[in-house]
Amino acid sequence: MKKQAEEAAKGQGLTPEQLKAQQEAQEKQKKEVNTVKALNEKLAAAKTATDAGDYDTAIANLTAANQMDASRDLIWFKLGDAYRLSAPKQTDAAEKQKRLNSAVDAYKKALQLKQAVTNDKDPNATKTLAAYYNNLAEAYSKAGKIDDAVATYQQAAQADPTGAGQYYFNMGAVLTNAGQADKAIVAFDKCIATDPTKAEAYYQKGVNLLAKATLQGDKMVAAPGTAEAFQKYLELQPTGGHSEEAKAMLTSIGASIETSYGTKKKQPPKK
Repeated sequence: MKKQAEEAAKGQGLTPEQLKAQQEAQEKQKKEVNTVKALNEKLAAAKTATDAGDYDTAIANLTAANQMDASRDLIWFKLGDAYRLSAPKQTDAAEKQKRLNSAVDAYKKALQLKQAVTNDKDPNATKTLAAYYNNLAEAYSKAGKIDDAVATYQQAAQADPTGAGQYYFNMGAVLTNAGQADKAIVAFDKCIATDPTKAEAYYQKGVNLLAKATLQGDKMVAAPGTAEAFQKYLELQPTGGHSEEAKAMLTSIGASIETSYGTKKKQPPKK
């Protein structure tokens, strides 16, 4: 076969050096095809395990894939997911923290690899980067690293401005859970500015504003904007999952329930 290739090369006018380069390119292509096939098999096995909640098996498959080829950002990203999702299942606090740290490391590696190859020809590059940042931020938040989580959600929003509303919402949720109402309100305002139709953001903003309410005697005095936030939620989601809570909170601060934002609910005429 080698002799046939050499003869064919002569017919094509290739020099021995050009023939060698051609053969090396063909061998490299063949190796790449085999590697991709093997990696896809590991990814498929990891997905099956993850879907079944068997995160340890998923981690084993993805680790094996990285040992074959550690240059694939998607495999590192999926490994980060497997570590992050497995962490809450751990009964040992140290093991839980270890897995979250492993998730952070895997996501960082995925980001490093993705950023190195990102170019204008990939229409989904910014969305992929944002997704990587988002999951890294979630790992940070579960590890109790709130400042790192907030900064990383900000990076996600900057990477994909079209999806920034969701990343600012996630940021607000983390800050709410951390008891940082003022910062949470700012995050939800950013979410609303990006996506004015996201009802949940108005509700969560209202919850954080309500936490700033004061008492004057027996009367609760809500912070400015509290009633408007709950009313806007009800306008967008009149029968939403938080509709009853929103109505109850409006009642608790003595505000009217409005069916249309900025328009008070009309009362039936007296008979």
